[in-house]
Amino acid sequence: MRPNCLTKLLRIQGYRVVGISIEYRKGREAVILELKRLGRSFECEKCHRRIRKAHSSWLIEIQHLTLWQFLTFLRVRRYRVNCPTCGLTLDSLPFIAEGARVSQSLASLVAELCKVMTVKAVAIFQCLHRGTVKAIDKLAMEKVQASRPLDGITVLGIDEIAVGKGQTYWHLVSALEGPRGPELLFVGEGRRKKHLAKFWKWFGKERARDITHGVIDMWKPFRNSFLAKCPEAKIIYDKFHVIQHLLKALNDVRKQELRKAAGRFRGLLAGKKFILLSRRAHVRGKAREALNTLLSVNRRLFKAHLLKESFDHLWSYSSKTWATKFFRHWVEQLKWSRLKPYRKFAEMIENHLDGILNYCDKKVSLGFIESANLKARNVIRMAYGYRDKEYMKLKIIQACTPWMREFNPWINLHNNSS
Repeated sequence: MRPNCLTKLLRIQGYRVVGISIEYRKGREAVILELKRLGRSFECEKCHRRIRKAHSSWLIEIQHLTLWQFLTFLRVRRYRVNCPTCGLTLDSLPFIAEGARVSQSLASLVAELCKVMTVKAVAIFQCLHRGTVKAIDKLAMEKVQASRPLDGITVLGIDEIAVGKGQTYWHLVSALEGPRGPELLFVGEGRRKKHLAKFWKWFGKERARDITHGVIDMWKPFRNSFLAKCPEAKIIYDKFHVIQHLLKALNDVRKQELRKAAGRFRGLLAGKKFILLSRRAHVRGKAREALNTLLSVNRRLFKAHLLKESFDHLWSYSSKTWATKFFRHWVEQLKWSRLKPYRKFAEMIENHLDGILNYCDKKVSLGFIESANLKARNVIRMAYGYRDKEYMKLKIIQACTPWMREFNPWINLHNNSS
């Protein structure tokens, strides 16, 4: 292939290919393309000031996209210039990626591959060091996170996730309604009010005034932090956390019955936790038969299970009045039932009923918060943990934001080279 054809294919402005050779790099045959600059003047890398003479120069090699089965390197002379403003700096080379000896095109491809592959797999595929791949991916995500649009967001959601061993929690802040749809905005350490201060500073006071609703669980520090920054916004308590408390109350009833049971009935109760806590519509086959047998021999469990199934209708109302009537009627069914865990649950809901009823006025998509929590756990699990916390936060944000995790491996290659 002629050097002129390679010059056109590379699309690197101000340079042309003057030589082609095959040498060994990283234990493999590699194509070396020698580049020569066409212009006589130089440009400061920091202030982009034009400079006539160079201070010194040396040859460097930049890894580029593979040419057929060969690794490809660009051999170019790097110049150091004496800028009157910045002092001794390097000549600007726009086609070299920041912080790595690779081209912008290869860095763009690596960042896209990291969306669907592990860092180790990308490093093997592109013959790069794992540290180089991680640095490229982290820098790309930092740029996207720093320049992401935040205007037009009206509903925020805050959730927590347990990280590592012990009582270590991180908070996830999501935008549930906005111009780009549901997306994860921020991941921070801790779950106290002071820990959320970093997010509010990043989000901005003016944008916080546009927030109309906030979806949180019944954790008081989240509520206090939200109302402090958005005093006019309405709180909506997450349905899944409310149901989680109800399932805990049902499991407590099961444990009480298990302690009192003896003989054959004790065998019926043992090992039936998950079919009892699951939705009845999702229990099929032999599990449905076991559930029916269990409920037929114990009236308290039967009552508790029916109340659990019916409580989900609370979120189907569009009127606060009718939703309140439904809840009052549900509480009345607890009389003479001797379900102490359910009474404690009803007291807790009574104290937080306003936040639950606000869902009648604003039908927010509550499933995104739980799906983001699950995806965050999967990111940590697939990577077997991260040594770099900031990198892990960025990977979680990318995995939980639809427009950030779109895989477009070739969209920016020619643009980055020019």
